[in-house]
Amino acid sequence: MDRFTSILLAAGLGCFALAFVLSGVYPWLITDAREPEATIAEVARRVTPEFKQLKEAYPVAFAAAFPGADECLTDKDLAGVPLDDPRRARSEDAWRAAHTIALRDGRDAYVAEACWHCHSQYVRPVANEAQRFGRVRSAADDNNALQRPVLWGTRRVGPDLTHEGGRRSNDWHVAHLRDPASTSPGSIMPRYTWYFRDGWQVWRTIDPELAEREGLAPTTRYPIPGVYATEAEARSALERVRAETPENLHAERDRLEVAPSSGPNETALALLAYLQWLGTWDASQREGVPQ
Repeated sequence: MDRFTSILLAAGLGCFALAFVLSGVYPWLITDAREPEATIAEVARRVTPEFKQLKEAYPVAFAAAFPGADECLTDKDLAGVPLDDPRRARSEDAWRAAHTIALRDGRDAYVAEACWHCHSQYVRPVANEAQRFGRVRSAADDNNALQRPVLWGTRRVGPDLTHEGGRRSNDWHVAHLRDPASTSPGSIMPRYTWYFRDGWQVWRTIDPELAEREGLAPTTRYPIPGVYATEAEARSALERVRAETPENLHAERDRLEVAPSSGPNETALALLAYLQWLGTWDASQREGVPQ
């Protein structure tokens, strides 16, 4: 019995020592002196569509989070703008600058909240993990500044997030941060309520005829994007929405109102940007990019 106990102790200490060594060796292995580590600015050059959607869905928080956000033009803003218009080039530069800030701050928030304790970012090449979490990434794919520190994770209470980018919508992630059990029944993940800010928002009540036709309550309403810090700011936004509403849609103007609301803050947007980036960059994207 004593011999069996000694074997178990030695095996346990050996596994711990091996894991300790590998945790130091792997980061060294993925740092190739022949291929400089990609910077955050470099991996941010490909702006994900989900990041651009954040500006449309949360314009107030987006403007507060990223300097130069006013030059980040959405597809709606660019409609009718000539291809050779300099505003397009300025917009691309502004998007990349904002994306760089978002990825840096989002990664820092992810580490600070210890998300990596329960969500790993390493698909192991064993036990058919690729079927559950996506392909095993190469060392070159992880040779970038956002992989420092290496976020292997200590356990998998939640799913691996190596290829999380684009798998779910921004709305899903917002709901998941606010109340994880609402999107993942049985989840033990805590609610990240401090990533949300109370404020005021413009709402539009549904058309009564549409409500009756769809079997909805006549008081049903939906928000106009933008959660403002004060009621006065929200009322100014309401007037802007009214001014942009065509003259022949008076009923639409009359159904607008201002009411309390809540939305993700600047840190939450950065964290969302980081989650929606995971797995979207690989080493092949370095081709043709100035070093």
